[in-house]
Amino acid sequence: MPRAIRNAMQGSLSIGTGSGMKARGPSDKPHLGRRFGNAMGSLRHRIMQSLPDRLHIALRYRRVFGRFPNLRHPQTFNEKICYRKLHPEPSYSILSDKVAARDHVAGVIGSEHLVPCHAVCSELTPDIYHGLPDSFVMKANHGFGYNLLVRNKQDYPYPMLYNLSQAWLREDFSKISREAHYHDIKPRLIIEQLLLDESGNVPKDFKFHCFRRTGESPVVFVEVTHDRFSDYRVDFYDQDWNMIEVREDRFSSGKPMARPALLDEAQALALKLSEGFSYVRVDFYLVNGQIYFGELTFTPTAGLMKFKHHQTDVEWGRLFEL
Repeated sequence: MPRAIRNAMQGSLSIGTGSGMKARGPSDKPHLGRRFGNAMGSLRHRIMQSLPDRLHIALRYRRVFGRFPNLRHPQTFNEKICYRKLHPEPSYSILSDKVAARDHVAGVIGSEHLVPCHAVCSELTPDIYHGLPDSFVMKANHGFGYNLLVRNKQDYPYPMLYNLSQAWLREDFSKISREAHYHDIKPRLIIEQLLLDESGNVPKDFKFHCFRRTGESPVVFVEVTHDRFSDYRVDFYDQDWNMIEVREDRFSSGKPMARPALLDEAQALALKLSEGFSYVRVDFYLVNGQIYFGELTFTPTAGLMKFKHHQTDVEWGRLFEL
């Protein structure tokens, strides 16, 4: 479930006290324990959200990896991504905007690589809703996780989509993982055609990690995401389509796939879109003989990617300069 949906559905939590409370037996202890744990988790979240960006990033990194990041002289991939969160280039904002990026993509690789768009709006009005086809994808443009796949509009009445979309648009995504470049994106909705593969399933995501160092040839690693809305799995390949170990085994499908027919063309398009950046991840869908642009990502996993081996974090960090 997208993070924004979870946030919208969470209710307030309180623990009652006083003489009017019923006596509690042993069977109530697990329930009280859960409520106490939830309350403490909520308190920790509020404290973390009140911290300045640099401290928040350092503490969250330590919680994941057991050590603090080097944010003054970052060396590893994750450290450099965390540094980017604190010191983003101005272009990150406009190119991370799922609406604004479409113009740039059309100008660089052609509008034929854009997913057909039904609507762009600051509010889902009844007129827009009733004009939509029976199936579509609703997204917010200003962060990660704001996606809803609608296969049958009858299952999603207007009030439901309106309430969800408003929850998305009210959220300041830049505050969640302190990815500062998202702060300058004006929240909007974009409603696109629902892409399905020949089996009627959501297509795989092909994410091209494009690295560049001055005076050297670009290096690309391909991340393939399977069943991202149901049974999430992710595999990595090098430029020659050899399966490689990058993420922890629990994330991998463990099953090498045949080299996609459109891989070379997609990689060439990704390198075009990556020009001017020492590192960027370029996402495509390769579906029904077409290559469709997904998004540009400058701070993937918010600098908290769980590599299988720490050495990979080090090696990826050497592939690009800040």
